[in-house]
This record gives sequence, C-alpha cells and structure tokens, in this order.
Amino acid sequence: MLKKLFTPRNLLIMAIGVAMIVVSQMTPFLKVPKPVVSLAAETILHIGSFTISNALLTAWLVMVVLIILALLATRNMPKDLERASNQELVPSGFQNFMEMVIEGIYNIAKSIGGAWTPKFFPIAATIFLFVLLSNWLGLLPGFGSIGILESPHAANVQGYEAVGAILTGTPAEAVEHAEAVAEDGHEYPGYVVVPFFRAPSTDLNFTLALGLISIALVQYFGVKALGPGYFKKFFDVSGFKKGAFDGIVGIFVGILELISEFARILSFGFRLFGNIFAGEVLLGVMAFLIPYFISLPFYGLELFVGFIQAAVFMMLTLVFFATATVGHGSEEHH
Repeated sequence: MLKKLFTPRNLLIMAIGVAMIVVSQMTPFLKVPKPVVSLAAETILHIGSFTISNALLTAWLVMVVLIILALLATRNMPKDLERASNQELVPSGFQNFMEMVIEGIYNIAKSIGGAWTPKFFPIAATIFLFVLLSNWLGLLPGFGSIGILESPHAANVQGYEAVGAILTGTPAEAVEHAEAVAEDGHEYPGYVVVPFFRAPSTDLNFTLALGLISIALVQYFGVKALGPGYFKKFFDVSGFKKGAFDGIVGIFVGILELISEFARILSFGFRLFGNIFAGEVLLGVMAFLIPYFISLPFYGLELFVGFIQAAVFMMLTLVFFATATVGHGSEEHH
C-alpha cells in the first residue's frame, strides 16, 4: 500500500505542493491582503445616484451567461418542426444536456403543480437556474479576490487617530505611529480588497428580494385560482355566525396566517443567504489557514450546497404556489 502511495509521481506532486506553501509564506511579493468578511455587498461604482454593488454586477453577469447558454442550446433546433427530419429532431451535445435539465425541472413542477404546471414551470425553472448559477459562479477563481485595492495608509491613519484620541488624547502621536508602521513595511489593518464580483446569494438584498417575489406570486396565483375568497384565510369573520368564541379564534388564525406569509419571506431570504455566505467564509478561512489543497474538499461541498439551496428554493416556491391554489373550506371552487 505504501509503495503505491509513495511513487515517484506522487512524491513529486507532494514536493511541489510543499514548495508552493513554503515559497508563498516566505516570499514578500506573494503576500496578499488578509480576507475581510463583509455582510453587505461592497459598492463598485455609481451611475448618477444609482449604486452598483459587486453582487448586483455578478447578478447581471449571471443573466448574460444564462442568455448565452440558452442561445447555444437552441441554435441547432430546426425552425420548422413539421418539415424537419427525424435526425434534426433528435437533440445532441449541449442541447441534449439542457433538455434533460429542463425536462427534470418540468417533471418536478408537474408532480407538484398538476394542472397549473404551465403557469408554475417558467417561474420555477428561472429561480432554479438563476440561483444555481449565482451560487456556483461565486466559487470561480477571482470572485471575491480580484478587485479594487483600498489605500492602507489612509485607512490606518484614520484608525490610529481615532484610537489615539480615545486612549491617549493625542491623535498626532497616533498618526506618527501609523506613518512609522507604514514606512517599516509591517502589516497593518485596513489593507483590503473590494472585489469586483461577489456571489449574489451572499447579498441579503438579493435573497430577500427573491423571497418577496416568490411570496407575491403566491398571492397572485391564489387570487387567480380562488378569486377574492382567497383572502378569507387572512380575514375570516364567518366564525361569529357560530358564536363569539369561534369568531375570535378565526380572527386569531387569520392573523397567524398573515404573519406566516411575511415569515416565509424572511425564511427564504435568510436560509439562502446564510448557507451560501457561510460557505464562502469557510472557504476563505481554510484557504488562508492551509492554502492550495485543503480547500478542494470544501469546494466540492459548496458545489453540493449551492445545488441543494437552489433546489430547495424552487421546491418550496412550487409547494407554496400549489397550496395557494387549493381552496380553504367554503371558498373552494370546483
């Protein structure tokens, strides 16, 4: 067993790995800024009064990638299906793969939505593909590591000035100390990189907005299926016909239903945000503790988590859609 492990090729690979770690720790010009965990998406640029964050920029990039994938998947499809030959109708290559993915999503939507599948499917497929690509794109090299380098000197002068003013009352001495540290070339806080790209799912604005859209569509499909009677589950006073107690219970249950609708938005947003953000923090920590190789198993884990979170978001959305179209007692339409 050991002979198979310690082959010349494996020994060479291990030696190269150890050399990379040693050289990166000993060579000054290979030093990189320490990672900074930011809950909020960082601002990249402004267009007038409109702020563009790195998460928003990545979301636009995801849209472009999805459009390109759609064009590549459909470029060989015959325009006239009636006149197309059997050979032209048989998909192959990338088109075959994408049709398999879309068919899988459609079957899931059909198993949950039933007759409402044509309405539910486009939304479910969009949510799944957009969230999945957003999660996976954030794992590519350069995301979260390439960006704008902020001035460490200015940041530390301000930081030391504030600390000096509080502790010693002499901010001028703190500024001199900061300048001395900068001239000596020692590491100091404030030397950070604002990345150009950041996974959209690590921005709470994105996840909450997606949850808000999902729950708003739940109300839309509920009204479309049941009419104004759909809102009876929130404001039900019919119980007073049976007595005051039943009426009060009905109102209380309606309040709980209303709260649960808003709670779903928070549940959607924080579940997706928490899982993806925590995963990226984990990868950053592992990369700086033991660089190069130790992060590889965690990358595989994050690929799986990114897929699961996209699937969970889609499945819950479909379930809420289907539940909203089902009647509640007397308002059910047959």
